[in-house]
Amino acid sequence: MFRKISAASLFLFLVGCGSTLTPTQTAYVDNLTPCEKIQGLVGGFENQFEPLKATRVQTKFGDVWTPKYHLLGNSCQILGMNNERVSYKCAKQYDNESQSRDAFDLAVNQVAQCLGSQWQANNTAQNQSQRTTFKNAKHDAVISIQSGQTNAKYNKTWQTSFEVGGLIKK
Repeated sequence: MFRKISAASLFLFLVGCGSTLTPTQTAYVDNLTPCEKIQGLVGGFENQFEPLKATRVQTKFGDVWTPKYHLLGNSCQILGMNNERVSYKCAKQYDNESQSRDAFDLAVNQVAQCLGSQWQANNTAQNQSQRTTFKNAKHDAVISIQSGQTNAKYNKTWQTSFEVGGLIKK
């Protein structure tokens, strides 16, 4: 357990060292286990993912940052809404439902294994989409994994998304 906590803390420290990672830092993060990465994100929620934030774009709805490091593919963003809600979100597109569901099942199983029994999973399904949300009474962060068909107009695609977020307590 100590290794996971210290690795997650070191990961957040390393990505906070600059706007891009050095080759040594990249190698370190690449060698973290999936559980260490998930724990790092859960721990990073407490300070609004500050060490992970890079380029900021302001909109009328809130702020969007590109992260200094994409933990899942190259499609992650940090979203902040009016200093009350923050999330780290990644999504990946698939050509068919089977690929998206397989990625969803793999992610749900990995998160459940990493977080342990203190985190309760809630599953919901509607139409052709499904979502699993993990919550823990001792943490403000919520992890949500979703799979479903996109709203693409000409080409039916599927998407699986991973999000760590929630309301910020003040």
